[in-house]
Amino acid sequence: MSSLARQASSGQAPSRQTPSQQAAPGRRRRARVALVILLTVVTTVLAGCSSLGRAREAEPGLEVRGGDSEPVRAIYPPPVDGATQQQIVAGFVRAGAASDGNYETARSFLTPEAAKSWVAEGEIVLYSTTTPLVVTPQAPNAAVLVGAVEGTIGTDGRYINAAPTARRRVIFEFARIKGEWRISNLPKEFGRWITTSDLGRLLKPYTLHYLATDRRTLVPDRRWFPRDHLATRLARAQLADPPAYLGNAVRNDIPRGSRLTADSVSVNDGIARVEIIGRVPTARVQRENVWAQLVSTLLQDPSIQGVTIRVQDVTLELPDVDLPVRTIEQVGFPVTPTQVPGRPVVRRGASLYFLPNSSAVDRDPTKSGHPDIQPTFHSLALSGDGSELTAVDPDGSGISRFHDKTQYEMPFFGTAVGHPTYDTRGYIWVGGIGLDEESDLRLWTFNTAGDPATQRQPTAKPVNAAWLTKRRVIEAKPSPQGDRVLVLHTAANGTDARIDVAGVIRTPAGEPQGLSAPLRLGSNLVEPAGLVWLSDVTVATLARRGGAREQRRPYVISIDGQEQSLTEVPKGVAITSTGGERDIVVTTTDGTVLGRAGQQWLSLGRGTDVAIAAR
Repeated sequence: MSSLARQASSGQAPSRQTPSQQAAPGRRRRARVALVILLTVVTTVLAGCSSLGRAREAEPGLEVRGGDSEPVRAIYPPPVDGATQQQIVAGFVRAGAASDGNYETARSFLTPEAAKSWVAEGEIVLYSTTTPLVVTPQAPNAAVLVGAVEGTIGTDGRYINAAPTARRRVIFEFARIKGEWRISNLPKEFGRWITTSDLGRLLKPYTLHYLATDRRTLVPDRRWFPRDHLATRLARAQLADPPAYLGNAVRNDIPRGSRLTADSVSVNDGIARVEIIGRVPTARVQRENVWAQLVSTLLQDPSIQGVTIRVQDVTLELPDVDLPVRTIEQVGFPVTPTQVPGRPVVRRGASLYFLPNSSAVDRDPTKSGHPDIQPTFHSLALSGDGSELTAVDPDGSGISRFHDKTQYEMPFFGTAVGHPTYDTRGYIWVGGIGLDEESDLRLWTFNTAGDPATQRQPTAKPVNAAWLTKRRVIEAKPSPQGDRVLVLHTAANGTDARIDVAGVIRTPAGEPQGLSAPLRLGSNLVEPAGLVWLSDVTVATLARRGGAREQRRPYVISIDGQEQSLTEVPKGVAITSTGGERDIVVTTTDGTVLGRAGQQWLSLGRGTDVAIAAR
C-alpha cells in the first residue's frame, strides 16, 4: 500500500514555471531539480489556502473574487523506467493537474488505446490535501485508488460540494508496453482528480449571460472553466441552452443549434473573433441581444478587449456601430437603472428607527417615520423605496402592510406563514400552506403597485413550484433584479432544511407565475436561518457545517458553489446586509444588532428586527 503523498521521492512531483521562464540548455537539469523542490514547498503552503470544498473562514480585506492574474504553469515528468503500478497511478493522477490543456504527460501513463479513449475534460474530482490518496495493488494486473473527496465539477462546469465523509474508489487495469507498466483500462467517467490547492491555478468561476423572458436585462449564471483556451470555452458554453434552474425564466437569443466554426475562438491583438455556424438573426433587437450576451461573457477573458461576430460568414452588423464591440452600451443594449433604496430600519419594542452605523448613535436614535408595529407582529420586510413595511400577523395566518400611519390587513391566503420579502418590482413574496382546494400551494405574491389608501388590497397570487409540494417555505428572497429567487424550506415538521435557487417565470407584464427547477446551494450546511443576496451571484445565510458542534455563523455562498465561513456569531438568529459581504448585519437572540468589522462583529445597539429595503 502507498499514498500519493509519498510519490514525490519517486519522480512524480511537478515543476512549475511561468510561460516566460525558460532554463538555459546547460542549466536545465539543475533548474528542474530546483523547481521540483520549490513546487513541493509551494504545494505544502497552498494546501491550507483553498476557499472551496470544506468552507474556510474569510479573511478581512480580501474579496471573494479577485483579478484574473496569469496562472502559474505546472509541468509533470513522464513515467520513470521500472515504475510500479502504484507509481503509474500516482503519476497519472498528478499529471492530470497539468495546465497546458493537452495532457500529453498524463497520456504517457496510459496504453495507446487507453490514451485515445480517455476524456481528460470529463468530470473533475477535487480530493483533499489533508488526507493522502491511497493506491492498493490487486492481483494480477489491477490497482485500486481511494481518496477523500471534497467536491466535483461536472462537464457543465457546475461545482457540487461533497458530503463531509465522501470517498471515491476507482479501479485501474494494467498492461505491459515494452516491458513497462501502463494503464490499459480506466472507468469511462474518469476525468481528472486534482487537489483543492490546484483548483485556483487550473480553473476559475466565470459568468454566462442570458436574457430575462419578460424584459431586456441580462441574467447571470456562474460556472467553472479551465483557464486555458478560455475564450473558446466561454463562447462554446454561451451558445448552449440555459441551465435547468433558469428554464423558462430566461432565454438565449443566440439561435439554438449554433456552434463555433472550427470549434474555437481566435484572439489577435486583444480582439476575439467569434465565427458561428447557425441561423443569422435578422431583427435588430435580437442582434443587439446576441452582442450583449457574447461581449459580456467574453470580456471576462483578460486577453480580450473587444469582440467581432460573424454568422454563416456574414458579419453581424448593426447600423452606426463600429467594430469591434467593447461594451454592451455600444450596441444599444439597455442598462438597468440603479434604484436608490430606502434606509434600513431597526425595531426596538414597537418603535422603528433608522439603523445606525455604530453603537454610538444608539444614545440618540433617529425615528424612521414609520408607524409603530407591535412586537406581536414579526418578520418585518421593507419595500424598495422604504415607504412601507410588511409583517406576519400575530397568529401566523396572514400578513399586514403598514403604509404611512395605517395598517392594511392583506386578504387571508394560508397558514404557517413564512418571512415576507419585497422584490424590486413591487411584489411581496411570502410562503405558507394553502387552504382547502389550494392546500398544495406553498408560495404566493402580492402586487403592491398603487396607493393602498385608495385601492383594494391585492389578492394573493400563487407561484407554482411542484418541488415545494409538502414542504414549508420559511423564506423566499428574490434576487436584486427579481429574475431568480432563493427559497429556504423545510419538511412539514421543520427538519431537512435546505436552500434552493430557481428562475422566476413571469408573465409579459412581470407578474410571477412559477419557478424553474431548483439548484441546491450549501448542501452541507445544517439548520440555515435567514437569506440575503449580497450581489447578483453571492448570497449569505446563518448556519452550521454538517457534523460540526458549533453555533451558527454566517456563510457566504456563490451560485458557482463556493462557500466561505465568517467569524462565529454567538446567539445569531437572523441575517441581512446593507450592501454586500462587508456590510452583513446579524441579529442575536438577546436583542443585539451586530455589524461586520473585518473578522469581528461590532455592536450597532439594541434591536429585535432589522429590515433592509429591496434592492
